[in-house]
Amino acid sequence: MAKAARKKKDKVHPLGAKLLVLEEDRTISLMIKGLAAFCGLLLLINLFIHLHGYFAIEAIPGFYGVAGFVAFAFIIFATKALKAVIGRDEDYYAPHAIDAEKYPDNGLDIQEYDDA
Repeated sequence: MAKAARKKKDKVHPLGAKLLVLEEDRTISLMIKGLAAFCGLLLLINLFIHLHGYFAIEAIPGFYGVAGFVAFAFIIFATKALKAVIGRDEDYYAPHAIDAEKYPDNGLDIQEYDDA
């Protein structure tokens, strides 16, 4: 396992190699647990602080967290629906565009990396 990780780091830019730590399962799990703990702490704090909202519903403990989650979920689902309505293919404009041109493969400095 360590050899595979070392080989992967050898093919990556030195700055990017330092960020590979963020892709490890242990790190991702730790970040999710930390975020959940932070959200729980904020909810606990919200239970003991009296909020003076304009509307009565704003005084319910955890209202802002739930409202924020619902708003974020709405944005995600609305984006998917909007993409279905106004989304276009990647080459929608390219076939008839004036400046569309084919680039020769030998003129590009293409570098390929093996992810395996």
